[in-house]
Amino acid sequence: MHPWRERLSRWFTPIAKWSPFSPNEITLSALFLNVCACVALLDGPRYAIAFLVAIVFITIAGFADALDGIVARLQQKETRFGDFLDHVCDRISDTLLAVCWMIANGVRELIVVPVVIAVMLNGYIGTQIEATFRERNYEALGRGEFVLTLVVFPIVSFILFVNGWASLLFGGATIAEWMSILLLAFALLGVGQRIWVARRMDRSS
Repeated sequence: MHPWRERLSRWFTPIAKWSPFSPNEITLSALFLNVCACVALLDGPRYAIAFLVAIVFITIAGFADALDGIVARLQQKETRFGDFLDHVCDRISDTLLAVCWMIANGVRELIVVPVVIAVMLNGYIGTQIEATFRERNYEALGRGEFVLTLVVFPIVSFILFVNGWASLLFGGATIAEWMSILLLAFALLGVGQRIWVARRMDRSS
């Protein structure tokens, strides 16, 4: 997702230069949109269209999450608290979105718990790399890929619920549970990649 980050920076530069909103206001707006997306996800079992509504909120929130940093840099409003707030809101959003999507799809607790731990751990290690080495690194699987995943997952959920496939079992697990396991695998891969990146950065410093 790193090349897309650079493209978004170029595309958002004209907007960011004249944005009337502060970086922190944009950060909090992204959090609010993600919370709205969580509510929509939980309504998915009753109204399948809610999964598609969630996609809109998650997508807009994802763009807002990219915009806040660009605004901060271009308008010279970068602060330590703003960076802190951005990380906190990201962790809250990641946890809520993952949990609400899995709950809405009836994913068993045995799967939900390790997925949430892995997603949180991946995000934490990325933040800790920045805190330790004083630079951000986007080489490993991170939040950009996670947001993309949570745009795709509600689409699949919509298809499953509309066609009555949500309860179908394959190898003792539903499609949503297999997707959750896939998310767990990618989060653990990201953890491994970030540990390797931290080790490399330490050797080169």
